[in-house]
Amino acid sequence: MNWREYPMVRLLLPLIGGVWTGVVVEAMQQWVVLSALIMLLALLAYWQKGRQPYGQRWWYGMALHLFLFGFGLLLANIQDERRLPRHFSGQGLSEQEGLLMGRIETIGPAGHKLKAKVKIQIVRDDNGHVHCASGSLLAYFDISAATRMLAAGDVALLRARVYPIAAPLNPKAFDYARYMHFQNIHYQAFVAEGEWRLVAHQPGLLSHTARLRAYCIRVLREFLPTENEFAVAAALVLGYKAELSDEVRNAYAHTGAIHVLAVSGLHVGFVQLLAAFLLGFVSFSGRAWPIARTLVILLCIWGFALLTGASPSVLRAASMFSFLAIGQALRRHTNIYNTLAASAFCLLCVNPFLLFSLGFQLSYLAVLGIVYFQPRIYRLWYIENRAGDYLWKLVAVSVAAQITTFPISLYSFHQFPAYFWLSGLVVVPAAALILLGGLALFALHAAPLVGWLLGQLLYRVVWLVNAFIFLIQQLPGSLLQGVWIGALVVVLLYGAIIGIVAAVQRRNFRYLLAAMVALLLVAILQSSRSWQLQQQQVLTVYHVKGNTAIDLFNGRQAIQLLGEEQERERLLFATQQYRWYRGISELPSLNYFASFQGANWCLSDGFLQFAGLRLAILSDESLLQGTSGRLAVDAVLLCKNVKCSITELKEKLEFGLVIIDGSNSYHRVQDWQEQCQMLDIPCHYTGKDGAWVLSAHQ
Repeated sequence: MNWREYPMVRLLLPLIGGVWTGVVVEAMQQWVVLSALIMLLALLAYWQKGRQPYGQRWWYGMALHLFLFGFGLLLANIQDERRLPRHFSGQGLSEQEGLLMGRIETIGPAGHKLKAKVKIQIVRDDNGHVHCASGSLLAYFDISAATRMLAAGDVALLRARVYPIAAPLNPKAFDYARYMHFQNIHYQAFVAEGEWRLVAHQPGLLSHTARLRAYCIRVLREFLPTENEFAVAAALVLGYKAELSDEVRNAYAHTGAIHVLAVSGLHVGFVQLLAAFLLGFVSFSGRAWPIARTLVILLCIWGFALLTGASPSVLRAASMFSFLAIGQALRRHTNIYNTLAASAFCLLCVNPFLLFSLGFQLSYLAVLGIVYFQPRIYRLWYIENRAGDYLWKLVAVSVAAQITTFPISLYSFHQFPAYFWLSGLVVVPAAALILLGGLALFALHAAPLVGWLLGQLLYRVVWLVNAFIFLIQQLPGSLLQGVWIGALVVVLLYGAIIGIVAAVQRRNFRYLLAAMVALLLVAILQSSRSWQLQQQQVLTVYHVKGNTAIDLFNGRQAIQLLGEEQERERLLFATQQYRWYRGISELPSLNYFASFQGANWCLSDGFLQFAGLRLAILSDESLLQGTSGRLAVDAVLLCKNVKCSITELKEKLEFGLVIIDGSNSYHRVQDWQEQCQMLDIPCHYTGKDGAWVLSAHQ
């Protein structure tokens, strides 16, 4: 590989290294000073370029890379808005309640609430002093006739308690706080009805596009009456995913088609082609026309990006196609790898946190895979039939994208859709048709007959796509779930892919040997993990709001103990990731009142013995009435607001730890915690301390 042909790739790598280092190693003052020193030294070294012999000028390339590394460090540190001196969190707000005024940037439904991103402008502290402020707040409103009228651009006065977005309470659960951190949102507030007031409206570009987007959503809702079809069309055409049901999301995810529901390169590329096609009917002489044509195409690309919510995937695609359009206007040959690197470089300079966006990562990796592998895969099989050749091209695209994305997909989602290639045969061409139909419907829906015909066509196409996706989901072996790999395995898998590519391209056995070593290390790591799972004995008490959930892991076997009523989705959200981490995909359920006995576990009337631990599970005070004397247990789990005090427990049981789970009320928990503190008994509350996990091998 000749690096001189890819200058933007060479510039991108040190920038990524600097951003990654600045985020992973958090030390504000030190990194700011260090990055400034690195940039200064690099500039001084580069300035001396003309004074050194030619053979020593490789130092200047090193100096430039050091400068970009330091620049990445600096970007990562200044991006976190909490470090700004006027951030609202440092303006003396009360821990109980605060008064804030801010501009709503986005707002939409989130379950039984309305979720809004509010850009804070003014806060009032506890002393009544008003301060100018900055920073983003995630505000949740009760749904009412008044809150439904709120829109992007509205300025609202809020009275609410502001508190940090909490880290997950259950092991390996989705870290919403980390996700929002990379959106540069660190605090949230629940605004009660009557605790807010509309102050003004400050329209801006984003608010205008948000209103246009809302209008287009209403058009789709009018012409697509069924929920699933409307939700898929809105996600595919406008990037609006709030109406997608879990059933539809799972169906598309399990078949490898979820990417079409996120507006990305496929959609932006089609918009560019459509704009170029329509402009082909218009032609003017003169040198200004190519410039004007390019500006119109760029306007269409970025207008579509704003209309669809400016997600990381659409930003990447819009920037990449913008570089391509500009290169074509200048009549220069554009290297796709340089174009991708240039778009990533620009986006990271604007928002370095995009580097940690999963959509951003998968988007670039998918395009890289398609650009490099698709032509090579396609040439493996020549098909004379035009229809067969077209289908083979689609399969080659799907396989190429999977090659470069599957390591990160396995690491993040722990599942692999076996029929991704089959879904791509229908979803990819249908996505272009649905996008075209949606845009045409927005433009012509007012025409009575034309609008109705377009609506019917769009509805039937989306219905057929949904039916096909649900059909694939029902095929045997359609989804491989519960695959757990670590970050080191991801690095080794990409190392193996790069080694194989280099071996084929350079015809050098050493690269193939390196790839084989990487795959051997993957096998060793996964085998070691499998052996460790065979030896595990772990008891976990999860935090599930309003319920009790306990998992017993004994080798590759497991049992879950549940309360009387459980919401399946809430339970899976709390437990599924950790069960996969422990190597368990399916496990039987028992009520903790039941009685059973196994090789390493025994449960009887709420008393559990597992791996040498004795645990009393109390949700009914009557369980203690039949005991004679003081039973010795290691810990007591209090559930369902059981009516007994800690003192009463000590009269019946001898224990060293009190565990309180999420099935208890806030006031009951406070009461027990105070009693434990007075009696000097350790207390673990899952709502504050997280799930309680005990391993026999700790």
